[in-house]
Amino acid sequence: MFALQGRAFGNEEPKYITIKIQEKDKIYGLERVDWKKTVYVCEGPLDSLFVENCIATAQSDLRIPHEGAVLIPDNEPRNLEIVKQIRKYVEEDYSVVLWPDYVKEKDINEMIIKGKTRREIKTIIDEHTYSGLNARIKFAKWSKIND
Repeated sequence: MFALQGRAFGNEEPKYITIKIQEKDKIYGLERVDWKKTVYVCEGPLDSLFVENCIATAQSDLRIPHEGAVLIPDNEPRNLEIVKQIRKYVEEDYSVVLWPDYVKEKDINEMIIKGKTRREIKTIIDEHTYSGLNARIKFAKWSKIND
């Protein structure tokens, strides 16, 4: 164990508190990831439990040093910080999920709570993962912020 994280389930602030016991990157799920396959990376540890071969960074920066990674940011096209992070991912040629407009939930956990299945979520992820020029074009349409 190298860190502990607590999460508020109401409207309390801060929403997360993380205490590092050792100075390591805060990555949840390393003990179950298969680096020989596509590795999915999301922000929340709870979100990572619903996608096969998924880890969580426990922070908004999802970048990891793995060539086959697919970054799954939260679905917040109006959140300036999320939009800035995704712009970095696109500019650095990561594969990134840009959630379609019909997905209203802000993250995978919320999708599960609202009734989507793991299979439905994985299909959405597969159909809306972009990289390179495609990612730049889709990002311009996806972002609801002009910064």
